[in-house]
Amino acid sequence: MSTAPPFMSAILLSYNCADHILATVQSVLDQRCDPMEIIISDDASQDATFTVLQREVAAYQGPHRVTLRRRQTNSGSKQVHLKDIFPLASGQLLIFFDGDDIAEPYRVRRIVEAFRANPRVSAVYSDYAYMDLEGRSGGGAGVPHPPPGADARHWFANVDAYAAGSTLAVRRDVVETFGPLDPAINEDVVLPFRASLVGDVYYIDEPLVRYRRWEGNFTRNLERFQSIENLRSWLLRGIREARRRMEIRLADLGKAEELGLIQTKDLEALRATVAASMAEAEASACLASPSLLARLRCLVRLSWPGEHWRDFPQNAFLTLAPGLYLKYKRRNR
Repeated sequence: MSTAPPFMSAILLSYNCADHILATVQSVLDQRCDPMEIIISDDASQDATFTVLQREVAAYQGPHRVTLRRRQTNSGSKQVHLKDIFPLASGQLLIFFDGDDIAEPYRVRRIVEAFRANPRVSAVYSDYAYMDLEGRSGGGAGVPHPPPGADARHWFANVDAYAAGSTLAVRRDVVETFGPLDPAINEDVVLPFRASLVGDVYYIDEPLVRYRRWEGNFTRNLERFQSIENLRSWLLRGIREARRRMEIRLADLGKAEELGLIQTKDLEALRATVAASMAEAEASACLASPSLLARLRCLVRLSWPGEHWRDFPQNAFLTLAPGLYLKYKRRNR
């Protein structure tokens, strides 16, 4: 048996998902690809998740090299959990799996094909399909991604840009170049931008993962549409998080400059993109103002060409008829 490091490291994180982890771990073990390293890490689950994992790993006799571990205490966030795992992974590609989703059996193969087709690609992500708690299909997601020909650096420099974390894969040097993740900011916000500074980011317009939708998430999402006050509070919380995202974006740009990954003219343009997107995020809170005049001013501010232009119909609806807008959102979530 070869002792050479595998080209790919699959990272499966789990926490309190005993009812669904069996299908998830089987979908990882059954990947139809070259042999890879699979690291399964449980975040101190309080249910039977780890017991299920132990049973499946003990019974596994396939080609992949599987390591199972368990934290003694809960990490508090996925980013902290990943920080534990990154030093353990030996592959050049790090491919992420979440504990309550199901990967299509060809997911890893499609990802590897994308990396090998272009050596400059530093991150790959894909669309995903929704499913309910019983695994029944709930339609496609339509994951946001840079349009054809767009500069991925500028697209991901926006403070609200992300790549779906449950579909994400990055080259090891993306992690090693920029260091630890912020515990409070999702990895799918940070890693794609860092990857764009190292190389290219590639989107696969195909649902390679089935993403489980939880009733609790529906309830929390609907709460913001119960009143204009709730929506405004939600927008203000988003702005506070966006400010932290902005700080991380700017720090990453500083690191890229220090390492010579980016030219000065590009650096200034990207900093301007970060700043403009932050200004737009801050302006968006006014869309939930009790004052019609304030909402109209905000609508005009957000109507200039830019990333928020695509949201003009929705913003206009909220501005002119907030009651109907909230009712529509509650009905169509």
